[in-house]
Amino acid sequence: MQEHAFDREDSHVMKGIGIVLMLMHHLWGFPDRIAGGGLRSLLTFGDQSAAVYLGTFGRICVSLFFFLGGYGLACRYRGRRFDLIGRIRGLYLSYWKVFLIFIPIAFLFFRHQPVYCGNEGICSRYAVFSREELFQNFLGLSTSYNEEWWFLQSYVGAIILFPVIRFLCDRFSAAGAFALTLAASVLMQNVFPALGNLSSLGSPNGNYLYYALLGQGGPHFICFWMGVLMAKDGLLLRLRASMESHALLRPLPELLLIAGIVYLRESGPGDTLDFLYVPVLTVVSLDLLRKLSPLRRVARRLGEESTNMWLIHTFLCYYFYQTARLVAAPGWAVPSLAILVAASYACAAAVTYFWRLAGRISGAARKTPMNRKEGSCLQK
Repeated sequence: MQEHAFDREDSHVMKGIGIVLMLMHHLWGFPDRIAGGGLRSLLTFGDQSAAVYLGTFGRICVSLFFFLGGYGLACRYRGRRFDLIGRIRGLYLSYWKVFLIFIPIAFLFFRHQPVYCGNEGICSRYAVFSREELFQNFLGLSTSYNEEWWFLQSYVGAIILFPVIRFLCDRFSAAGAFALTLAASVLMQNVFPALGNLSSLGSPNGNYLYYALLGQGGPHFICFWMGVLMAKDGLLLRLRASMESHALLRPLPELLLIAGIVYLRESGPGDTLDFLYVPVLTVVSLDLLRKLSPLRRVARRLGEESTNMWLIHTFLCYYFYQTARLVAAPGWAVPSLAILVAASYACAAAVTYFWRLAGRISGAARKTPMNRKEGSCLQK
């Protein structure tokens, strides 16, 4: 983190960390989805392998991405009118750019696959095609083509709630807004989902809007809220300054803080306190990587492709037989993760290049008729 700002580069670095955590979660945390079974690791934590333990912790990536999203929107639209339609449009365009490439590939080449993991549904995910299912997945209303795409629907809900959250945060002091965040945490993680299941209220969770905005539970919406709050009056930078003044931003305390967050999330209160863990993890991680510039550069590059990597990586480690076998081939957790990160990044960069090239060709094609017409006029 730079001394006076949390800038776009810092955001990319944290997204790079987040996408590695996501890949770690999906690769290590679900042994029944991996070709040939789970991956081995040298260490164990209690009765679990280190891979499964750390893979489960990797789910904090969702909270981290929501936090960064809330923080980024609050900074981008400070004092400006929020472009709701533009933000949702941009999110869906990113989704469709991957969808239009990988879903046709899935049905063309991976409809008939052997059972290669403990979860047979993964192996036969693309065995049956229907137009209705295609349409629902295209709109993000269903995630039957890729279960890990649920993030899209949830993040759209967070974007819709952003103006309300910003309004509430702006109306209170930092202390008051934080107290409101604590109250919202209880409501959004416990009260609203529970109310949504009450048949006496008509089971509101069955209502698409209620469930999308209030009924999902989990820590991610409140982490988005916390991101908006931490952008208020430079609170994230003030947190960094406070930690630095207490000598916490040194390698040993930073590593102990990270270990403590991992332990508390897996063995203590769980993900309920993600909205507190994530800002601390952000400050500590950026300070550590500032001291390790080669790793920071790698994280930044991964972060620049993090959206495509999120959308692509589970095809490679779950749904496509040949790539799933390739990823799991080492049999050990860390080498397999390295393969998945490299393959996901390569595919993500290729998708980015493809659509950039398509845009250039389309732009050139639009200009060509006009140029010809102008040429004919000049000849006259």
